[in-house]
Amino acid sequence: MKRTKLTQSSPLISVIIPSYNEERDLPECLWSIARQTIASRVEVIVVDDDSTDSTKDIAFAAMEQYGLNVRVIRNGTHDAERGKMIGLQAARGKYWTYMDADMAYRDANYLETAVKPLENWDEDSWIHEQWGYKNGKTFVVGTIASMGCNPRHNGITRCISRDIFQRDPIFQNFTPSIKESVVTTHSNFKENGWHLCWLNDGIMGEWNIPAQSLILYRTDILRKVTRGDSALMDNDILVKFVKNGYYLFAWTPQVRVYHNLLRGGLRELWNKRMRGVLKTFTAEKYFSQRKYKWFQLDSLLDYIKLDCWVIMANLLLYSTFVGLCKTIKHRDMACMWEPLINIVSTDALVWGFLRSGRGASALAKL
Repeated sequence: MKRTKLTQSSPLISVIIPSYNEERDLPECLWSIARQTIASRVEVIVVDDDSTDSTKDIAFAAMEQYGLNVRVIRNGTHDAERGKMIGLQAARGKYWTYMDADMAYRDANYLETAVKPLENWDEDSWIHEQWGYKNGKTFVVGTIASMGCNPRHNGITRCISRDIFQRDPIFQNFTPSIKESVVTTHSNFKENGWHLCWLNDGIMGEWNIPAQSLILYRTDILRKVTRGDSALMDNDILVKFVKNGYYLFAWTPQVRVYHNLLRGGLRELWNKRMRGVLKTFTAEKYFSQRKYKWFQLDSLLDYIKLDCWVIMANLLLYSTFVGLCKTIKHRDMACMWEPLINIVSTDALVWGFLRSGRGASALAKL
């Protein structure tokens, strides 16, 4: 395996893995980190929530088996978002990211590619020609990940993985495309493999913050913008960066992350969306803290659009047509799961908000 030799001044990346009984998925996740070209400069922190299986043993074994720098620390809160914050507090790396245990880096050069726009900002003459020298907050503060479609995953997961952020169909239509934030592409894209993105929270222009939480951040700035928080709330982190004046991010679509998102099929999709509504978006402890807007509901017309989507999803005709187009484009019959994924995720969200005591006010906040 070819590895890039790095000096002691090269970046140290902290990869946080929240875990609870992950003995089935953790080995592949750790192996994908171990095979990285810069694995020797990566620390892995498994934040375990009192697993009762062999999760911790697998994590410790990776040190000997792969030579990984692995630490296991306790969560004990039964809250993955708080586990990420525990991992951030313990991280020693210059850059910080997380992985779910059922994720794996597709490419051996994933981390090397993701860290380039962060590490080379001062030296890259192309950036200076485009944006001027590093001044104040005008520098890349994070690299946004892209999800990949693993041919070994089941059809439902492959279908939803055709979206670069694994968004449900409803969110593909109501959240911004990453392409809306791309302002320029590196002059040597084939080698460097990244685009430059300018994110906006709607104050100085149209909201264009993508629905992606898997990002390689500068650790010091991440700690700064989340100071005082008890948990890292995924997509809200990007909003906090932008509201604090950090607008520039890189996006690296040439390297991907696999995520076995829906191993349990449509039932798991329903349960995840219901859990997301009842335990995250409308729960007392997080409701007032939510920053990311999954729906732009600023006018009556926006509500009408959402109502039309719910009706269209349940009629199945539009989703079936979209699924057929995706099947032809990707040559994968798994894309014909599109109409069922659409109706299940849409109706789960609607039912979840109807069940919630916060209902309309929670929807308006989204």
